[in-house]
Amino acid sequence: MNQCKMRESKSMCHHDDPIAGMPLAMAYVPWQTFHHTFETCKALQVGTIFPELCKPFCGKRGGC
Repeated sequence: MNQCKMRESKSMCHHDDPIAGMPLAMAYVPWQTFHHTFETCKALQVGTIFPELCKPFCGKRGGC
């Protein structure tokens, strides 16, 4: 059996995969309302013109 067929048959075998029957993802996307925008320089620094979307990554859980 060639390598592609072997990989294909392994990926179809779910009897040893504990999460095989679970959905891939569930998303929650709230409606967003925008009130004002950042000035150009600030927007370039933080990566968005919308303050509501400014969510800096601090590398730890629970905020900066």
